[in-house]
Amino acid sequence: MRKIYILLIAPAIFYGCKIGSTDIGDPVGEYKDDQKPRIVAGFPYFTKYKNPTAYIPLECYTDTGKALTGKAFANPCYVCHNGGNTPVDNAGDWENQINWLRFPSNDNPWLNAVAPEKTFEKILPDGKRWTELDIQQREIKDNRENITVSIDSWIRKNNWEEAYISKLSIGSDNPFSLGRYTLDLPPLYRWNGSGFERTGYIDSEGFIYTSETDHSDRTNTWWRAYDWKHFPGYFPTNGRIDSAMIRLPEIFRKENGQHSKDIYRINLSILECALKQIDENCDVEPLNTDILDRYGISYQILSDGIRFLKVPDRYVGDASGIAVWRLKTGGQKVGLYPVGTELAHPVYYIDPDWEIRPELGGKTGKIKEFRYMKKVVMQDISSSGEEEEGASYPVYDNGLILNDPQTWLMGGWIEDRDGSLRPQTEEEMAFCIACHGAISGTVDNTFSFWRKLPKLSGWKDTDYGYHGDVKDIKYWTDQIDNIEDINASGYLGKIAGIYNPKDYGEYQLYFTLSNGIDHFRSNREGVCRILGYDLYDKSTDRCTGSSGSVPYSDASDLLSIKSQKNILTDPSLIGYLNPDGSIKQSLFLPSKERAYGLDGRYIQVVLSQQFVYGRDLFATAFGTKDGGNSLEGEDFYRLKITGPGLEEEGLIAVFKTLLGF
Repeated sequence: MRKIYILLIAPAIFYGCKIGSTDIGDPVGEYKDDQKPRIVAGFPYFTKYKNPTAYIPLECYTDTGKALTGKAFANPCYVCHNGGNTPVDNAGDWENQINWLRFPSNDNPWLNAVAPEKTFEKILPDGKRWTELDIQQREIKDNRENITVSIDSWIRKNNWEEAYISKLSIGSDNPFSLGRYTLDLPPLYRWNGSGFERTGYIDSEGFIYTSETDHSDRTNTWWRAYDWKHFPGYFPTNGRIDSAMIRLPEIFRKENGQHSKDIYRINLSILECALKQIDENCDVEPLNTDILDRYGISYQILSDGIRFLKVPDRYVGDASGIAVWRLKTGGQKVGLYPVGTELAHPVYYIDPDWEIRPELGGKTGKIKEFRYMKKVVMQDISSSGEEEEGASYPVYDNGLILNDPQTWLMGGWIEDRDGSLRPQTEEEMAFCIACHGAISGTVDNTFSFWRKLPKLSGWKDTDYGYHGDVKDIKYWTDQIDNIEDINASGYLGKIAGIYNPKDYGEYQLYFTLSNGIDHFRSNREGVCRILGYDLYDKSTDRCTGSSGSVPYSDASDLLSIKSQKNILTDPSLIGYLNPDGSIKQSLFLPSKERAYGLDGRYIQVVLSQQFVYGRDLFATAFGTKDGGNSLEGEDFYRLKITGPGLEEEGLIAVFKTLLGF
């Protein structure tokens, strides 16, 4: 049974941070000598880290409204802590919405968000700030190194391509190491001297090759890009723009020892259904029906794909001996990735001129990070299906680390000071541990493949709605009455109760429960675009557009669950949908000025190399001491003792009602 630790002890037990302030000593000093993690209230507290709770993300420091107004009115926590999307992913952790501050920090350690004056904007001996962003000139000054960097020049450096050509690797060949991964994924985008372009390494079905002209089995990397409906709040307009790729082990790509793209397509389709926890009536891309017949797979031919009337119990080809489903006690089927599955996740800078080339979905040739995962162990789901949470001790090997339940090997590169890629350090990788292991908002510790867009529309790189195929209905479904949704309650956790996807879109619900487009209510432009306005005018504090303008306070009220009139009670207020119900690209992607701000702010962190204090950034310090919505200091400590106020204000009851708990 998963252990829930509630902190009921005096504040004197806490280590490291000063209570009620953002002072945690020298934030750019050396690591402490103590290499052994302490266990505080049941949680690991890594004293060798500058940020001793690096595995708890900034999002967990969100003010629900209680700190600044005295009453909670926002609950973005439910997207990560809900009923469990599969029986294996911590089905009980929805209570973390209430207990989300019961961890051993005494303050918010993500200083880049709440106190950049202590990190990348700290005052140098000469009185200048370490780095300074001049958004008008679109440049950053590094006053320590006495250099000035142009944002445009920076994001036009094709560092992914350079890393691929150089065959960068993480891990090592030591017999006691975690292994080695050499970057074998060529870049999908580049700056060609006059604009960004998609490279020829990827074909129209998402397959990625080592040649831009020869797309054959000989050059196939067997990586395949997929498009997915992005997790609520994790949008480019909030600073996160990415691609996602998957590769199955070689045995899944072959039949009788020979590579076969048709066999591989079928196995990927079977896995897609399994991860979505659909065991019958599952719609996938067009497949070779001769092979389906040969393996006795029951199917129906659709105009744009295949419907598995019954999803096979085993894969096909040389992987036919591998079971698709894991069985819990009692016979319940659970779909998980097979051991050896690889996932890749490049994170890009945003193209400020994406509207000139919308087909690229805002991608550039410059990446901030390249993240990699490989499934190394199959979970034991024979008992309750809940994962045990305890003190996870990271094992680090030159950019590689294990996730919390130690089922996935995770690795990554991040930018060095000159913009080239380098392996992430142990503490930088610790940032990834818990989100890919200890929350219920995932499937098999992952966020994206189970949200893949349906059929062939999902086998391409993410373009954030350019093709009009992202809908604000529950997850990946084409139409809510489609037979694909017969088993919705099975693969959407407990989300199918009173909350009816016919009535509410997934994002529609998130925007209202969160009172914004991000977890921190920091993106005013995004709020305006939810309601159909183009821009946020800071000088007048109004949303503006071709249809007129409205005070921002009024716009915010229309996204409040506590308002009588909001986008749930009056869907006619929604302005982010096209006439066909698809989501506008402008909801996901920022305005030109906002894109420059997001890119420039991140470059400041790169120049200072202060990643251990956070990669989620705001235009200015956004802690509660500065009027923002990221808890810190006395506000953090007070809410840590009293709780976030969601129960008192009825927001947990709203969550349970809308989501059918």
